[in-house]
Amino acid sequence: MRSIAIFIRTLRSGGGAQRAMVRFATGLHRRGYAVTVLTLLPGDAFATELDPAIPVVRIGGGRLLRAVSGLATWLRRNPVDTLFTTEPACNVVAALAGRLSRTGVRVVLREGLFPSVARRDSPYAATRFAYRLAPLAYPRADAIIAIAKDMAADLANVAKLAPERITTIAVNPVVTPHLLHAATQEPSHAWLSDGGSPIILGVGRLEMQKDFGTLIRAFARLRATRPCRLVIFGEGSERARLEAAVAESGYADDIALPGHLPQPFAAMRCCDVFVLSSRYEGLPNVLVEAIACGAPVVAADCPSGPTDVLEDGQYGPLVPVGDDQVMMAAIAKVLDNPPDRERLKERGLDFTVDRSLDRYLPVLFPAA
Repeated sequence: MRSIAIFIRTLRSGGGAQRAMVRFATGLHRRGYAVTVLTLLPGDAFATELDPAIPVVRIGGGRLLRAVSGLATWLRRNPVDTLFTTEPACNVVAALAGRLSRTGVRVVLREGLFPSVARRDSPYAATRFAYRLAPLAYPRADAIIAIAKDMAADLANVAKLAPERITTIAVNPVVTPHLLHAATQEPSHAWLSDGGSPIILGVGRLEMQKDFGTLIRAFARLRATRPCRLVIFGEGSERARLEAAVAESGYADDIALPGHLPQPFAAMRCCDVFVLSSRYEGLPNVLVEAIACGAPVVAADCPSGPTDVLEDGQYGPLVPVGDDQVMMAAIAKVLDNPPDRERLKERGLDFTVDRSLDRYLPVLFPAA
């Protein structure tokens, strides 16, 4: 039986990276691989998505250098075929610990952030520090996966890697039976089921990265030409600024900021256009979720991921970052010429756990 250790910072709620690795762990276990999940920090928020037969081991060592020693020791005592990790700090630790262990373990790193942006703008000191160490650590890995084409090129520059060292696999294990079932439920916001004017939808943290200000301005331009409404689900530090933008738009009665919605899938199914307005992403799971629910989409062509998900615009228009006029025109075009929702759903199925694993397995276990 082939064996793999999946190394993540924590199982407590943190975001798409941890959730993706938990889904990979469960998917590999169900395919007959011996899987162990290793964490640096305590937490169990994602435990319900992890098969209970998979052991979880905390190796400790919250600081990077201490974690290298702890992981190397674990690898010597528990030999595995492959060590698979994501998140910059864990990638650095895994690459160094794999060599230090002298076990011959195959180390596979998964890059899920746009490195040059995260190195500068990440709120986490460990992430910024990890990218400073990337030129030392990343070349020691056996394989490196980037989850978007633009990301691969950026990582090669930041980590001083030859481009051919990086494999681009532009899929994430996002679409689950739970998501598809949740999309069939009644939406929580009354506008989405009242049969009124078209709904433009945004979903995400109310932070500068998501650039909902551009979406509000684009909506105001559109609303000046036709009846429509805007709903943005999310919460964050930019709420006050966005509420001021709503007031200044002149269309406050047609814009709703209802707060965070843990499962926005029914809203995605019922909206007329979903818009991703972000300044940067990794591979935007929310865009995948939207098309999996059959939502027509418009996306900012930000670094990185939207062009990969939408296959260079085949599944929805890509617009320049921060350009509310072009965004408005794209939304209007989609409203006037709606795409085939079933075709969008089919594209979404490329992001299931099984289809993602089919792409990852040749890198995780080359001889398999």
